[in-house]
Amino acid sequence: MARVLVLREPEDGARTAAILRARGHEPLLLPLQVVRPLVPPLGPEPVGGFLATSAHAAPWLAAHATGAGAPVLAVGARTAEALHARGIPDVIEGPGRAEDLVPLAEALRSRAPLVYAAGRVRLPDLERGLAARGVAVRALEVYDMADRRPTDEEIDRVLSGGVPDAVLLLSRRQAELFEALSSSRPALRSLGLRPLCLSEAVAARLDPSRRPEWGARPTLEDLLARLS
Repeated sequence: MARVLVLREPEDGARTAAILRARGHEPLLLPLQVVRPLVPPLGPEPVGGFLATSAHAAPWLAAHATGAGAPVLAVGARTAEALHARGIPDVIEGPGRAEDLVPLAEALRSRAPLVYAAGRVRLPDLERGLAARGVAVRALEVYDMADRRPTDEEIDRVLSGGVPDAVLLLSRRQAELFEALSSSRPALRSLGLRPLCLSEAVAARLDPSRRPEWGARPTLEDLLARLS
């Protein structure tokens, strides 16, 4: 059994904790971010389809994509699941990376421009890829991921059993916030704490002396396999 520090926002963190418990591990929840929904209007323009690279876009899409007669391209299984749970039937599931949605979006080029239900802070890969293929898209920011500073009591709680065995780092911002938090808590800089990063790009946000690890693919499943 491993004691695993989970830094995701509360809703995602709870789901990750359930997965860890099912595998016999002990999750230690310390959210460093919170989700803030945004409510931009869709506008009257025709829509050929929607793009979603996060389950956090599901509430906005439930209000605007349902009944629109246009498919939603979801980055991967988790996002597709969240869209179906919100009653959106026409969902096309991608393989897991934002840039992999580009060829799927290109197949819809005969339709009207696509709408990307995006986060306020995001990587440019998808939009750059679409522009390179000449796929018309307009991005609407439908949620924001805000930084959160945990209280001293919260930090003391997760460290009460000693240094965790591992920490899950699933985004570049999570890695940056974890480094900042570690500057005031030496226990979080222990070499006994394995940083398990979603990708090499996430690992690059850490001090190399931490010896970060990442899976063969940028999926939570590959990352958790390293705990074994």
